[in-house]
Amino acid sequence: MPKRPRSTKPRSPRKSGTYRALRKRLLEAEQTLQAIRSGEVDAIVVGGPGGDRVFTLAGADHDYRVLMDEMSEGVATLAKDGLVSYCNARFASILGLPAERIVGSTIFGILPSAAKERVAALLQAGLLTVSKGEFELGGEDGAVKTVLISVSKVAMDTGITQCVIATDLSEEKRREQEVAAERAERDAALRASEERYRQIVETAVEGIWLVDTDGRTTFANRALAEMLEYAPSDLRGKPIFDLMNEESAAAARRFLGRRRRYSELREFGFRAKSGREVWALLSMSPIEDHRGRYLGAVVMVSDVSDRRKLQAQLMLADRMSSLGTLSAGVAHEINNPLAYVIASLDLVADRLPEIASMLGREGGQFLEQQVQRAREGTDRVRKIVRDLKSFSRADEETVTVTDLVKSLNTSLTLVWNEIKHRARLVKDFDRLPPVRANEARLGQVFINLFVNAAQAMPEGNIEHNELRVVGRTDALGNAVVEIHDTGCGIPPDHLDRIFEPFFTTKPVGEGTGLGLAICHGIVTSLGGTLSVQETAVGKGTVFRVVLPAAKSTAESVHLAPRLVPRPKRRGRILVIDDEKDLTDVTREGLAGLHDVMTTQDARQALEWIGAGARFDLILCDMMMPLMTGMEFHMRLATLNPEQADRVVFMTGGAFTPRAREFLARLPNLRLEKPFDLGHVLSMVNAHLDIASRPASLGVGEEETHAVPS
Repeated sequence: MPKRPRSTKPRSPRKSGTYRALRKRLLEAEQTLQAIRSGEVDAIVVGGPGGDRVFTLAGADHDYRVLMDEMSEGVATLAKDGLVSYCNARFASILGLPAERIVGSTIFGILPSAAKERVAALLQAGLLTVSKGEFELGGEDGAVKTVLISVSKVAMDTGITQCVIATDLSEEKRREQEVAAERAERDAALRASEERYRQIVETAVEGIWLVDTDGRTTFANRALAEMLEYAPSDLRGKPIFDLMNEESAAAARRFLGRRRRYSELREFGFRAKSGREVWALLSMSPIEDHRGRYLGAVVMVSDVSDRRKLQAQLMLADRMSSLGTLSAGVAHEINNPLAYVIASLDLVADRLPEIASMLGREGGQFLEQQVQRAREGTDRVRKIVRDLKSFSRADEETVTVTDLVKSLNTSLTLVWNEIKHRARLVKDFDRLPPVRANEARLGQVFINLFVNAAQAMPEGNIEHNELRVVGRTDALGNAVVEIHDTGCGIPPDHLDRIFEPFFTTKPVGEGTGLGLAICHGIVTSLGGTLSVQETAVGKGTVFRVVLPAAKSTAESVHLAPRLVPRPKRRGRILVIDDEKDLTDVTREGLAGLHDVMTTQDARQALEWIGAGARFDLILCDMMMPLMTGMEFHMRLATLNPEQADRVVFMTGGAFTPRAREFLARLPNLRLEKPFDLGHVLSMVNAHLDIASRPASLGVGEEETHAVPS
């Protein structure tokens, strides 16, 4: 800028004095300010219209200093090169150093050496903006604190100053750690609880099923999945109704539709993945949120399929027990008329030569043929009744020497109706050793094996189907019976399970799965073995039964005697039976050799004996309507024990438990119906002979009397 030309006009003395005064006042003001800055002035007096006012400079920042010292944060100011020009008491407390040591020192000298680089970076950044950082500071007491340091710049008269604010985060960190520890503990407890409940749910024997509002599966535990033969993931999303039969699905829809808790259990039918029917007990409980809104249901599932099978088996066992009782009753009722029919035929046969001579040759031959045919028919009926009696005594576990050939033939006769529509029967067991067994139980084994073999072959193809029963004796003397069929065979994966209870390949309702298991148990209990010898799918199966031979055959075969020893004396015989025809024909058969009295009422027999009548032998029926043989014997034992010992019980089948126990307890002889006169005469003669024989007397030659059997 060009200098202004100096004025040549002389200054006014007045104006020159004012200027000097003004400059003087300005100089004083500058000196005062300088004194204030340097702290040399403690107070300033300022005049005014209201008088002079005194301002004390030493107390001007007192309130601010008190405020700074009472702050919860530490505050410090830094001059050039990080020199601490000021710090409040909290800053010194946080660093754990006296304020005198801090002020005048650099910030790098009072902080840990590990933090120097980060602090330098903060200070550098603090020149541009507010910068923050957390530091771990150790005090003189050894405690470690977490401190948040914030750095910012402040413009002052003396230049740029940096302000450092330190916040102790130790307590906050401790609380955070406590909260984190508590949260971690709660989370761990929650995870442990979830794991515990997961294990309970997954290892539960019962099925657990969660469904949504539409009945779709949201969760299925392992037991339920195995029950229905699915993987748990395969069930997810499937409606529960799609896995039920039609009737059960409709009921389940109604139950779930009501959306309320059901304390009662109800059975539902399901279809497993393989198509197998599964029956289960279900209880359903609704799932609701805190507002009461329906979210679905939890369904508890208990598999009762085996229980239903067992119930069916028990019902079958009850029916079989009833059938056994019925069979015994039928056998008893048939035996009575059959006994006197056989006895009558025996009487006719005994007098046949005399009658034939009266009728002439042709008439005699005709009569002989008819009698022979009638006797053959009665023999067949007797065998059928014997089989029924054997079946009705299936609960008797008496083991005797049993004719195996007879047992096989009897079993085949009983199941012939099952075989004849399916296959040709080939028998190859003429000679087999007798075995020790319970006849009824052994018959049960063969009946079951024969029925299984027959049912393995389809109906209507008799020319190609064959059931072959082979019997032989092995090198060890054991009896071996093999049942060959040309049926469907057994799949290899079923061979290891065919003797397991309840395992069956038959459709529902056609088998309980207990037959082979029971057979295996019976054969094993007799010391034998039951096994599958050969099998091929579509070609047939061979079952083999091996039984040890009986050591003695003394008990085995009952033969009807044809030559009866003539008694040494005539005996007095009493016959008691409610069947008059039977008592009449028995009297006629015995009358030639003995004195016989008959009655149809056991009470009349007691009156005779009470009046003094005595008998060498008393033949008494077991089951009579007015007084049973048991009651008769008990009263007779009181009336005359000697006569009670001479009672021989005639029975067509002692089918009540009381009757079986009664007969097992007494040593008295018994005579099984239907009998022929040869048996009766032999027994009566033997009894009279023993009763009349002296104890030291030997047995000589006896005269014999031929009796037709």
